[in-house]
Amino acid sequence: MVIFSLDLGNKQVKLVSEKTLEIKREAEASGKKNSDKSIVESIGAKVLPSHFLDYDDLGDQRTAIASDKPLQLDKYTSGTDKDFSYAWGNDLHLVHAEDKFISTIGFENRYKKHEFRLLTDFSLAELARDYEEAKTGILEVIVSTGVPTDDFNGTAVQDITQTLLGDHNITVNNESLNIRVKEVHVNPQPVGTAYNEVLDFEGYVREENASLLDEQVVVVDIGGGTLLIDTLKNMNLSNPRNQKPTGAYEIYDRVVNLATDAGIKGITSFEVERILREGNTSEGYFFRPNKNESFPITAYVNKAIIKFTREVLNTINTTLKGSLRVDTMLFTGGGSNLIKQEDIKEQYKYSKFVADSEIANVLGFYKYAKALVTTRSE
Repeated sequence: MVIFSLDLGNKQVKLVSEKTLEIKREAEASGKKNSDKSIVESIGAKVLPSHFLDYDDLGDQRTAIASDKPLQLDKYTSGTDKDFSYAWGNDLHLVHAEDKFISTIGFENRYKKHEFRLLTDFSLAELARDYEEAKTGILEVIVSTGVPTDDFNGTAVQDITQTLLGDHNITVNNESLNIRVKEVHVNPQPVGTAYNEVLDFEGYVREENASLLDEQVVVVDIGGGTLLIDTLKNMNLSNPRNQKPTGAYEIYDRVVNLATDAGIKGITSFEVERILREGNTSEGYFFRPNKNESFPITAYVNKAIIKFTREVLNTINTTLKGSLRVDTMLFTGGGSNLIKQEDIKEQYKYSKFVADSEIANVLGFYKYAKALVTTRSE
C-alpha cells in the first residue's frame, strides 16, 4: 500500500512518498546540476509553509515581488470546507498579504483546529497529485506522522488520527483528488530522526547504526518554532526531556530587529530565512529589496546565530544537568544547520549533526511505516 509520511510542523510542512523519493533518484541518475534541481529533486521531499491564504485575499499576483518565473502557488479546496478556496505554495511569502496568512501554529489543542484539518487535507493532496489513481479513482494510503513528545498523549494522538483517517476529497487547481487513509501511525517526533539513522528505505536495520537501538540517545530537534530535547533509551522515550516554544525563527526575528534598528527598512523574517538558505558565510549575506539597493546584514546574522547557539547550549545543559549517561546526541531539524556546530561539539564530543536534518523526522516516519509493511509481507 502507498505510504504518505507527514511532518506537520508549526512553521513548515515536510512531505514524503515513494514518488518524491523516486523523483530525487531520477534527478541524481540524470546528472542534473544541484543549481537546476527543484526542492523535491534535491532532497526527496516536498517542503511547504505551515500557513496558507484565503484565495480571495490573494489579489492580483502581479503585486508580488517581481520574478522571471511564475509564482509557485496553487488553489486548494477541501471537501470539508467547500465554500472557501486557499492559496498555498512555496512562494506565498512573495505575496503582499502577510497580515492575512492563516497560521496553524499552536501549543494547545492544535490538532482539533479547523486550520490544522485544512493543512492535513492540503498535505495529503500535495502528495496525491503524483498518483494517477487519486485522479481517476480512490488512492488508498497509510499515513505515518509524528508529534512533539509533550503532545504524545492519548488525546493528541486520537485527535490527529481522527483528522487523518478516512476519506478526503480535495480539489487542486480544479483537479479533484480522492484519498482514503486506511491506517494512521503516530510516533513521538524524536523517534523519527532515530529511525532515519537506524533504518534504510526498505525498512531494514542498517548494520552500521544498529548500536543506536541499545544506546541512550539524546535528540535535539531545532525546528522553526520549537526546540525539543528528548531522551531515547533502547528507542523508547525516557527522561530527561524539554520543550521550548522557540526555534530557528528566533534567529530570523533577531536579524530583522537588528537590521531595522540600523535603519534598514522592509526586511522581514521570510526574507531573512530565504537569504540564509540561498547565501553562505564566505560570501556574506545581503538584503536586496530591489535591483538598485543592497544592504549587508552579515554582522546581524552572525550575532543572532551566536546568541541562539548559546541559548540552545544553555537549554541542553539545564535539561541534562551534567548527565554522563548519554551515548549519542543527535542534532536534527532545519535549525541545526544554522547554529555554530563547532561550539556544540566542543562541549558535547559525542554529538552528531544528522544528514538531511531538515527532513530527518519525516524520512524516519516513512521508514518506520515501510518497516511495518515489509514485516507484514514476510
